[in-house]
Amino acid sequence: MSLELKPTVRFLQLPEGVECTDMYEVEGIYGVCITPSREYIIYDKVLGERSLSELEKSIQDLLRSVITRGEKEVSKIIEKADPAVKHILQRQFFGYGVVEPLILDDNVIDIHIVSGKPIRITHRKHGDLDTRITLGEEELKELVLRLSTLAGKVISEATPLASFIEPRYETRVSVVYYSDVTLRRGLTVDIRKQPKKPWSILKLIDMKTLTPEEAAFLWLVVKYKIPVMIVGEMMSGKTTVATAILNLIPPKSKIMTIEDAPEIRLCTPYWTRTTTRDSPENPVTVFSLLRVALRLSVDYVVVGEVRGEEARDWAQAILLGHGAVTTFHADSPQSALLRLTTPPISVNPQALRMLNVFVKMIPFRRDASLERRAEIYVYDEEKLIPLYTYDPVRDVTTLNPSTENPIKSFAFFKRVGLAHGISLDDLEREFDCMKKIISEVYSEAKSKDPKLETPDVCELSEILYKKLHEAGFY
Repeated sequence: MSLELKPTVRFLQLPEGVECTDMYEVEGIYGVCITPSREYIIYDKVLGERSLSELEKSIQDLLRSVITRGEKEVSKIIEKADPAVKHILQRQFFGYGVVEPLILDDNVIDIHIVSGKPIRITHRKHGDLDTRITLGEEELKELVLRLSTLAGKVISEATPLASFIEPRYETRVSVVYYSDVTLRRGLTVDIRKQPKKPWSILKLIDMKTLTPEEAAFLWLVVKYKIPVMIVGEMMSGKTTVATAILNLIPPKSKIMTIEDAPEIRLCTPYWTRTTTRDSPENPVTVFSLLRVALRLSVDYVVVGEVRGEEARDWAQAILLGHGAVTTFHADSPQSALLRLTTPPISVNPQALRMLNVFVKMIPFRRDASLERRAEIYVYDEEKLIPLYTYDPVRDVTTLNPSTENPIKSFAFFKRVGLAHGISLDDLEREFDCMKKIISEVYSEAKSKDPKLETPDVCELSEILYKKLHEAGFY
């Protein structure tokens, strides 16, 4: 009697006859197809070279060898596997199954999984998309077990709510587990991930998120440690812009980042990266990390996101002149100021006088793509003034006509000049020089690499400051 083993490995196929409006590869082993109906299809490229039945037979032979030869170590089986299917076996036995390719795709920034429903993803370019991948309740329970075990977290019906960092890919995982909390009707997992290669300020200019003049203004602002708050709704690109801005900080500056999930990527060698710890026995809070930051004598303190009462601690940090940069959930700078100064946050309004620059993210959909634009507001002498505003009809962002001069029109730049021993005229000249450098570097980089994958954020910082120093500004 022959032994027949049914493979427990799931393959990812590209349906025949499907139309793709966008296609690209992931890690050289997966292909991605975006359809006109806004579906995201990721598939094993090997299936374009070999038939599914042939691959299934290869796996059956491997599984049969386990029994006939007594090999119990899965790793040994995979080492003997056909190279064409090795990665499929690795994701099945050591990874996160069919969810692993989604995590590997640098364009996917959020994966939302509800048991028994098609997985939904958020794409950097195309926004929210449906997939054809569905996980049953038992499959999703197994995925949660793998994710939580690596993170050292215990999830069960007794402790059904959890949020933690998965260490392999540094993704933020939030889980609502099967329990009485969900009326025992399935479970939900959300995986929030950041790209391995953050977009540079040049990429944001190319995507029309920022104009060259806005980029130059933000460069000047972070160089002179003027606090910046980036506001917007969820998935509006706040962290992407924050990372690009922070990589305009002078090279070799001492920076400490404080986050609940590690999302920001910086290039300086003197970067102290910290995360909060939610533990009943030994909690590590934003306040305790801010206190350490002050003792470390860092140049910049970056709080990845302000949500609640920790905003009061963050406000104290900006009063000490540490060039704080943070993100905040609000639909506008006006809403942000209102939330910050009213319960339960209740930041002293006097402390917010030092918060001088807001960046407002404006996400919208155009055709099949997700677009983002950024406006810049100045908070000066307790007045909120739009500086660079977006016109959706013309799709352009321009300097507010009522602002005669972005530098000399605002009182806080006088404070900056006194603190750094520089005149307003010199600040204005440096700003003009930065605008010229940004435009020149963008044009040169675009001509060499239309996708602007180079220079990366680390190389760009060195290039910009080298040109700035050559122009006589230090």
